[in-house]
Amino acid sequence: MKFLKQKIKHLLDFIFGKSYLGFYKIIPEYELKTLIELLKPYDLGYKLIRVGEQNDGGYLLPDILEKVKYCFSPGVGSFSEFERYLEKRNIKSFLADFSVDKPKDIGLCDFEKKFIRSFQSDNSLEINNWIESKLNTEDQHNLMLQMDVEGAEYELINAISNKNLAKFNILIFEFHNLHLVGNRYFFQIVKSCIEKIKLQFEICHIHPNNNGFLKNIGNLKFARDMEITFLNKKFVKDKKKISYLPHPLDKKNNINSGDINLPIYWYN
Repeated sequence: MKFLKQKIKHLLDFIFGKSYLGFYKIIPEYELKTLIELLKPYDLGYKLIRVGEQNDGGYLLPDILEKVKYCFSPGVGSFSEFERYLEKRNIKSFLADFSVDKPKDIGLCDFEKKFIRSFQSDNSLEINNWIESKLNTEDQHNLMLQMDVEGAEYELINAISNKNLAKFNILIFEFHNLHLVGNRYFFQIVKSCIEKIKLQFEICHIHPNNNGFLKNIGNLKFARDMEITFLNKKFVKDKKKISYLPHPLDKKNNINSGDINLPIYWYN
């Protein structure tokens, strides 16, 4: 029997190794629950507003844009409604992306044709250097960071200094590949990133991107990709549980796909 088990294990290792699928033991449910607890949103005392597109490219954030002067956005998408809305509020956007050219429909913006990374190179800027190079001494606060960089968010969150992170009043991130947190290595990466942010921020909204799916990991469900909005703790008025999701202002990212509804244990 022991020999048979070893042969089966070797066969599975060979199959999954050759197909690059990977084969991981699911981590204990209690550990997955600690991550869900970290990701729970709360009513922090502010009305939420929708900024950007009606579908993909639109985000919910607390109504404190009067406390935002600049928005930093590594990764430039195909839509610009988010930046155009900020421009109407006299908020300047700092954009960076090596894979595209400067958007032509945004007047109040600064564009770098570079990737934002954890290091400096010919086609990339180190994230702390990028932020610090754009700000005068008097402009060290009243900032917002919006980031949808297709998985590179984990690298950038690890790389940004706590000092620079504290300069932002609002963070809007899309976290990718959360369906892989059953992998111990990836679980630790995601958890450490969230723990780092939550030293200085609270979560006020989460929204699963319906371009992805819900995946069962043990008895728990995780969305593949999720948009998360954080508010700097210095602005938190209250911290109450929310009673339902999705928020009335939430929209499907992909109008041609069914919506994704998170189980109640994700927010209550």
